[in-house]
Amino acid sequence: MSQPAFEIINRILGIWKIAVQSVLFLILWAVLFGGKKERRNSIAAVLFILANIGMGLLLLAGWVRYSVFALAVMGYGAVFYKKQSGKIIFLMLAFYNLHCLNFLTANSIYMKITATMMKNLDAMQESYQQQVYYCITLGISFSVLLYTILFAVMVVILCRFIKGADIMAWQDVLLLSVLNFVGSMIAKVVNGLLMVKTDTGFFSLFDEKPDLLWKIPMIAVLIFAGEAALIYFWKRYRILLAERQKHFVEDQQVKAMKKRLEEAENFYGSIRKVRHEMKNHMANIKGLAGAGQYGEIEKYVRQMDETMQELEYKYVTGNAVTDVIINDKCRRAEKVGIRFDADFRYGGEIPVFDLGMILNNLLDNAIEACEKLEPGKGFIRLILKRKKQFLLLEVENSFDGIVPTQTGKGLIPPTTKQSTLPGIIMEHGIGLENVRDVAERYFGGVKIKVKGEVFHVTVMLQQEEVREDSNSSGGI
Repeated sequence: MSQPAFEIINRILGIWKIAVQSVLFLILWAVLFGGKKERRNSIAAVLFILANIGMGLLLLAGWVRYSVFALAVMGYGAVFYKKQSGKIIFLMLAFYNLHCLNFLTANSIYMKITATMMKNLDAMQESYQQQVYYCITLGISFSVLLYTILFAVMVVILCRFIKGADIMAWQDVLLLSVLNFVGSMIAKVVNGLLMVKTDTGFFSLFDEKPDLLWKIPMIAVLIFAGEAALIYFWKRYRILLAERQKHFVEDQQVKAMKKRLEEAENFYGSIRKVRHEMKNHMANIKGLAGAGQYGEIEKYVRQMDETMQELEYKYVTGNAVTDVIINDKCRRAEKVGIRFDADFRYGGEIPVFDLGMILNNLLDNAIEACEKLEPGKGFIRLILKRKKQFLLLEVENSFDGIVPTQTGKGLIPPTTKQSTLPGIIMEHGIGLENVRDVAERYFGGVKIKVKGEVFHVTVMLQQEEVREDSNSSGGI
């Protein structure tokens, strides 16, 4: 094989490796950031591939190309994925680790193949140089093929593990990237020792330690297996943590609803008791009137009026549970100087248990926000509307104008109260996130608007009768 042919083939194989790297990286990106923005990501993907191939044609050093590519990806992520920079860094480190491990394995095999083939060459032959080019080309071709196959297999396996990893905090990135650093560092060290120039010639690692031919690929496979296992167990931990939190929240909500039902039962028990005692009250009043103690009568009636006011509901909603919740929140708000107004009439379209969860969360959040303001400046408005087959529950309240958000969840203010359980939020802290979960069960959603120092939440719920009709007519 002539030198020009060798250079052309070597350059083609180099471009092939660059194209493989670009495609496999974009596959990992699509799995980790798939869903929305697909068209924009596709355009960016084509540009990234073309840019990589262009840098390869310019014969730039590998570290230069990797650096430019990393900066381009980070820049793209900073513009369109601002809140997911941790995932981007994890993805780039994992990809670079896969590249290093596969290059280490393929390069080891290449050096062994070429060394074995070239031992049989006769340096005195005229075609010796052409045979050397042929051996090197054959070794490079086999190593690139092996590199491509191993890289593709590892990417497919990794995709199965990282799929659905929506939330990735910085501590998760650090944990999952430990083996990425280890793998890339080991690959760098070993590659630097494969062929070392000495004063007396060259030191070949495989000539001195031939057993490393199978040990090095085994190390690479074990590092990758460790990375995949770490990601798998991390995902399982996140799933178990979410289930634990869900069960905790549901348990706390059930306890809260039981408490409201007990309050309602006690309230109606008090009413029955007053009605039972009414005859005695009337007898007492008649006795005082007969004795001419009209001042005592006025005092007695005033005490009865105060007792009746405590038992009277300001808002009558049509259901005992919603009566208790709304009036309880009203008394709590007015006690600290918060204006409370409600236009709410329960019609039975949504189970009162779920509707009670939504009311509890929204009104607790509203009261908590108003309590941060000066007395007399807070207000809360509750409205229930009906629009075609939907219920619209609106809560509007004043707040201090500061709206922190949770990563990856948009405009959902996190709770400011801490839990005694690690990774678990208290029942008063689930707030709008839990409301959103309930709304989605009724094919609805939550819309949040902030205007100045007024926070407005609208919860849309599809009526139960409509959902049942649509489900029964759609099963063909």
